[in-house]
Amino acid sequence: MDKFVLAENPMREGADLFICHLLNPIAIFQAHEGHIEFKDKICNHFEYINSDGVLEKWTLSTHHFFTTNFIEEPQVQVPKVMAKAWRWYRSYMEWEDNNIDLDDYADKN
Repeated sequence: MDKFVLAENPMREGADLFICHLLNPIAIFQAHEGHIEFKDKICNHFEYINSDGVLEKWTLSTHHFFTTNFIEEPQVQVPKVMAKAWRWYRSYMEWEDNNIDLDDYADKN
């Protein structure tokens, strides 16, 4: 089983995008384009330079978090898992950009 999966509904324009961590701790992070502030959720801001050299700004916010580790507070645990979720999502975007670039190259030849 993969640690992370991407969840979205491609049949709905503007549908929410979620990154789900499937192992303990169970976590669902919502990915938002742009830097957005939330008062009632643990969130963090990230940046990614895509294959066209354009800076993309992202915010991950905690939608759901469950753990059996009751020693550490969620405020300590969530940022660690969120950072891993971001690295996974950034790798996914890099992979997607690379495949799109290769498809464009193949179409031109």
